[in-house]
Amino acid sequence: MGRSRGETEDTPRIASFFGLPQSRRVRSKKKNKEEHMTNRFKIRIPLSCSVVLAAVALSIVLCPAAFAQQFGPWSAPVSLGSTVNSDCDDMHPTLSKDGLSFIFSSTRPQDPTLSSCDVALHLWVSQRDSLDSPWQTPEPLTMLNSPDNSPFQEHAPYLTTDGHWLFFHSTRGDGSCNGGGRQELWAAHRQDKRNDSGWEAPINLGCTLNITGADDAGPNVWEDDTTGTLYLYFTRNLTPANSNGFDIYLSTCTAELSSCNRQQLWSLGVSVPELSSTVRDTRTAIRRRDGLEMIITSNRAGTVGMLDVWESTRDSVQDNWSTLLNLNQENLAKCASIGIDQASCPVLNTTANDGAPALSWDGQTMIFYSNRPGGSGGNDLYVSTRAKLPD
Repeated sequence: MGRSRGETEDTPRIASFFGLPQSRRVRSKKKNKEEHMTNRFKIRIPLSCSVVLAAVALSIVLCPAAFAQQFGPWSAPVSLGSTVNSDCDDMHPTLSKDGLSFIFSSTRPQDPTLSSCDVALHLWVSQRDSLDSPWQTPEPLTMLNSPDNSPFQEHAPYLTTDGHWLFFHSTRGDGSCNGGGRQELWAAHRQDKRNDSGWEAPINLGCTLNITGADDAGPNVWEDDTTGTLYLYFTRNLTPANSNGFDIYLSTCTAELSSCNRQQLWSLGVSVPELSSTVRDTRTAIRRRDGLEMIITSNRAGTVGMLDVWESTRDSVQDNWSTLLNLNQENLAKCASIGIDQASCPVLNTTANDGAPALSWDGQTMIFYSNRPGGSGGNDLYVSTRAKLPD
């Protein structure tokens, strides 16, 4: 049974946020161009005096070379509130490009007549009517989920930029490579990207990708518009009995995304050593606009609590990923560069679990889960934002 909510709803205050620009390139063989992004994402985050001053400084100060991505520090995380968060576990989000919907995993029961948290995680969606509107009560994606009280989970969703494909991992048996019980990578398609009831039957991504005896989980897809190559980052555990055995892996496909999924054309997964360690490395989030930043979850040396969010960057898509940096340290360095003292610099990672990040299209919003004190239940969803510096 989940813990009861407190009487005061932790709802973020809303202030104007930043736009989500359209991709600079669109592959010529795609039938439809993505819609031009005219809306602007908005969010409510209380600002301290120092953060207001930082915003002014950010408008005139460029980051030094060490911060090649030209973003300011992340703001202090704020809970998404009790409309979204429940007294069960709510975690592993993914954001739509337009910022009007997000999908996440939860153990809340799909059947509203049930009161206990479910034994497994399943997929839920929340929407809002506009970027100024509040998030609506989440609904379960029952057409994709296993039933309540089933031992099988559907977890760690990733929604593609065009909104037509949803990747996730599941332990279901039908159509799997391991006969059920092991985490495997799946994808589902919908014709109408606005229709959350229109998801078709999930497709297992094949036994070249999902290997025998391993857990393959936490998918995250990025497309290089220059070459048309699709990159599928995921986390693999070759020793599933060891919860710290997860490392970051990469699979690629040069066909259209539909063919990659339906024809199971994804390549063998290969380890990404610069993103992996001797302990747990999971749930990646790549900045989709340019593919130059990766945020992952890890409990490697230097972690503040049980799990932390860490960042890696690269100068181009041909380069290797840089050494991962704890987001607390990244924030301190950026605060120092614009004159914010250490005591006033926002803190991302706590002594609790902080992980499973999702980045907005432009990389200026991050939603992640945490079980820090003051939440609604077990794991809750939090949001943080940052300013983009002028070119």
